[in-house]
Amino acid sequence: MAILNDLALAISGSLDSEKIMRSIISKSIRALAAEQGDITLVAENQENPTHTLVRSMISTSEYSPLHLNQNLLGWMQINKKPLMVNEPDNDSRFRNVTWDSTIHSLLSAPLMARSKLIGILTVYNKRSDQNAGFTESDQRLLSIIAAQSAQVVENARLYEEEEAFRFMRRELELASSIQKKMLPASPPKINGYAVSGINVTAQEVGGDYFDYIQMDEHRWALCLGDISGKGLPASLLMTNLQAILRGQTFHLVNPGEILKHANSQLYQSTSSEKFATLFLAIVDTSQNTIHYSSAGHDYPFLMRTDGSFERLESGGLPLGMLDGMDYDEGYIELQQGDFLFVFSDGVTDVTNIHEEMFGEKRLIELLRDSIENDDHPETLIKKVIDTCLNHCGKAKLFDDITAITLKRTLT
Repeated sequence: MAILNDLALAISGSLDSEKIMRSIISKSIRALAAEQGDITLVAENQENPTHTLVRSMISTSEYSPLHLNQNLLGWMQINKKPLMVNEPDNDSRFRNVTWDSTIHSLLSAPLMARSKLIGILTVYNKRSDQNAGFTESDQRLLSIIAAQSAQVVENARLYEEEEAFRFMRRELELASSIQKKMLPASPPKINGYAVSGINVTAQEVGGDYFDYIQMDEHRWALCLGDISGKGLPASLLMTNLQAILRGQTFHLVNPGEILKHANSQLYQSTSSEKFATLFLAIVDTSQNTIHYSSAGHDYPFLMRTDGSFERLESGGLPLGMLDGMDYDEGYIELQQGDFLFVFSDGVTDVTNIHEEMFGEKRLIELLRDSIENDDHPETLIKKVIDTCLNHCGKAKLFDDITAITLKRTLT
């Protein structure tokens, strides 16, 4: 048939699903003398099997666009065979169904690819004689058109999905590269101290953050944060938080005051479900003190040379939860050999295939071993990360792992 040859020429070689579908609809309308036509692509393995992925429609200018009845979608999902309806209101297959008053007749055929229903091709209202409706010959022709077109439509749709996935991957790789460049590439040299930090992301981009910010000749701000959520949204919020903190430490000196202003800015610029935990320590190398405050973050460990430790708990709520919050502050003095270990909950929450968490007990053992061995911060960080990843084993890493260690060195 000429219509089938024309259709094959029109859609062969194209990977534009919309263009392909419009060609199929247009030629079906012309061949069957219908007023309108559409193709509806449906989702597979959905809780709602009639969920529409894509709908493409063509209507001649003198007719208002019609809408495919959900009951027709449901019927086609069950029966997967051609359907002809010439008297919609009196059709026993669709009792209690309210049709669009402008639909006088319709013809529908399933689009089957690899024995699966991927869509429906439908034409509406025979133009030659409104009362006559479609014929058996029309039904056979539409069935042939649908059978020859289905795999072409499916191939184009899969190609576009693959292209969209590739584009998303490139975007995520670019975002990951940008994010890595925003984190410290190497630890700073701080007189009388050694420091090290690391960030291991569970996905291409993460929501954990750490930074070293020099405030003046003797003071450094060390911060580690954990953004709610994961992936790209969390990474964008992390970038926002980094900019806020760098701005605040430029003109404020007290950690509680810095967190209060950061909280206000984050609250005003994010939605209610977004927040961040953060630990901020200001190290004064001239006094060998740490002035700190925590915004709902896991309590860091201050490890003493005798094997004892303290948890640094002063602070307040996570940033961005409530406006106008105050943050308590704490002071500690570092003796030679003491070190501060700040971490995200991704360290202690690492879970293996037996759903056993790494936990604080194992972490404390590592920290005490580090005191005994007089480990450099970089060595300790590597031990912690390696041990966490070994514990995780073949299980999927669920959360980002981030840590900072600051140690007062012997002078």
